[in-house]
Amino acid sequence: MSPTEESAQSIEIETEAEPKVDVDEQNALAHEQALERARDLIGRVISDRYRIVDLVAMGGMGAVYLGEHVLMHKRIAVKILHPESDDNPEIVARFEREALVGAHIDHPNIAHATDFGKLDDGSYFLILEYVDGKNLAEVIKEGPMKPRLVVHVARQLLLGLQAAHELGIVHRDLKPRNVMLEASFTPKLIDFGFAKVSVGKLPLTVSKEGRPPSRLTGVGVIFGTINYLAPEAAHGMDAVDERADLYALGVMMYEMLTGKHPFDSTDPVEMFQHHRTTAPPRFSERAPKVKVPAELEELVGKLLEKDPYERFPNASEVIDALDALAISSEPVEEAAVRSRKITPPPPSVSTRPPDKPGETSDAEPAAAKAPEKAHSSAARKKKKKARADERAAPKKGPTTLNYTLALIAIVAVAAAAFFAAR
Repeated sequence: MSPTEESAQSIEIETEAEPKVDVDEQNALAHEQALERARDLIGRVISDRYRIVDLVAMGGMGAVYLGEHVLMHKRIAVKILHPESDDNPEIVARFEREALVGAHIDHPNIAHATDFGKLDDGSYFLILEYVDGKNLAEVIKEGPMKPRLVVHVARQLLLGLQAAHELGIVHRDLKPRNVMLEASFTPKLIDFGFAKVSVGKLPLTVSKEGRPPSRLTGVGVIFGTINYLAPEAAHGMDAVDERADLYALGVMMYEMLTGKHPFDSTDPVEMFQHHRTTAPPRFSERAPKVKVPAELEELVGKLLEKDPYERFPNASEVIDALDALAISSEPVEEAAVRSRKITPPPPSVSTRPPDKPGETSDAEPAAAKAPEKAHSSAARKKKKKARADERAAPKKGPTTLNYTLALIAIVAVAAAAFFAAR
């Protein structure tokens, strides 16, 4: 595992890491069998209304498909658990939790769930909003993102987190792979399978006995993705609250701005120890060629405080802090940047009008924009001069021709009135 190729894991606190195993070699046959089963579903209609169109991704617990609602002719995402996963109550509970959360959070920055059920063979399926785009992890791999674009993405993610937190839902596995970017770099938060849910805050109609469990794992176990796990998780997942999501967002913003994770480690225990005890290096140390406004680096640093009480207390305060920065959301020219599938945010989208010129990164030097700026500046001066010349020009009075035409018109009207009266 590396900082950019993470995997969700469950590890026991205070235990040594298990010996590394070549999982690919041991499970190659099982993986091929699962892949063949997953492909067999393509073309089938499940639950009488969802057609499986294509296999999008395969995971250890299940598969994700592009689907279509055959009656509404609408694209959807379909997640189906592998049959062997159905025998694991914890995996099923996480799947149910993702369905529950996705059904109750109605927010444009969170992918919502619309249906949940079982296939004839007993496999569970989940119907989700389909997001056309690519995940944030892929974008980060392409290099550092400009500060204004990072603010644009982070602010919207915070709005989604705010909506979740107000319902007592903590994501607990926030990471770039769980953020999809669609048109205009609009982020969608996905995969609430590890979420901490305060069931009492949800508008549920079922009895307490029929509600999902509030705890997924035993005491003393931590889970999530180690690269983005908040230090307080060392005390158990009951110690994790919404500030842990903010910590994970801080790690993601660090990666977006520098193109690198704050810490270099391939060992999960060592990585988590960094989260607990090592101060994140300054941006200039991790990415010397990247320029980030000092106030934005300070904000990210506060998100990455080891003590959760030293961080922002909630998403709303982070949004306010972002809005106070003299950095607007990413303008159109940045994007032609990243992906053919993603269009840039419109120039009208901003968190706040800039008080001073925005910073530029070495990935797109200011000199590269000089001709464009010079051209636009010259055009503005030309228009300004034309307006000034127009105002300075003397007003032209009425000419003899004007008077003659007016007199003819008056005579014609009088003649028409005379003959009409006769």
